[in-house]
Amino acid sequence: MRGGAILTRISINLNALSNYRTKKKITMREMADAMGLKTPGGYARIESGEVKLKAEHLPIIATQLELTVDQLVHLLFYNGVDETSNKSTA
Repeated sequence: MRGGAILTRISINLNALSNYRTKKKITMREMADAMGLKTPGGYARIESGEVKLKAEHLPIIATQLELTVDQLVHLLFYNGVDETSNKSTA
């Protein structure tokens, strides 16, 4: 490896996102509208992994789910919402 760089593949838990959205009773239409997507299918493709989740969408998704960005990141990468993280980063 050149320059000692280490590349790590990070997995996003999109199932956790889908489950949390469903638990909050938020529709794909509501998520799509908030994100400026034309159809709920556009959002469904993000949750399914067909379309990559963009960093610019994180604050919008967090707001819709009534989470901070920190809590959303914890949900996506650490399989749960960190209830102690209440500092707003959105």
